[in-house]
Amino acid sequence: MTVSKPIEEQELLSLLKAGNESVLEFIYLKYFTSLSYYAFKLLDDAEAAKDIVSDLLIWVASQPKTFDSEYHLKNYLFLATRHASLRLLGQLKKEQATYDELGQLTELFAGQSDVEQVRATVIAAIYEQVELLPKGCAEVFKLIYFEGRSSNEVAEMLGISVKTVLNQKLNAAKILKAALLKQGLLAVFIAIWGKL
Repeated sequence: MTVSKPIEEQELLSLLKAGNESVLEFIYLKYFTSLSYYAFKLLDDAEAAKDIVSDLLIWVASQPKTFDSEYHLKNYLFLATRHASLRLLGQLKKEQATYDELGQLTELFAGQSDVEQVRATVIAAIYEQVELLPKGCAEVFKLIYFEGRSSNEVAEMLGISVKTVLNQKLNAAKILKAALLKQGLLAVFIAIWGKL
């Protein structure tokens, strides 16, 4: 088929009904510009509009389709272009919403990351200071603060009296308060674990 030989309406409809790809050049030349303009008005993106229309025309020419008239074909092409354009807009909105959500999450996690860095710094300083405590104080402190044990449990585990546990805890707290205060970390410790 050549462009110089126009296709009569009935021939066009029968070629489309048969899925004959030779009709592509005819419908491309006849409808591409107007459909691309229509899609561009919906999308405000010339390249995306051309891509949508090209894909649509190739699909229409390659698949068997039945149309009552060329007017029916034209309406079908404009409606299909509209639907394809709106689908693309929907995808773009979803992608933008996803990017916006990721941006918000990134900001949220960045803030949480800063908090976690401070927390990690304080915990590292505490561990460092706990290792400098006398052995009994360190052992009691770890069991109470790091493992969440009660004074009675610690006394039973270590085979010492509850009064000894409380004295060791008090001594550890005094030493750690002074060390953390000197490093400027006492308030952060209290914010994380409560009072010392």
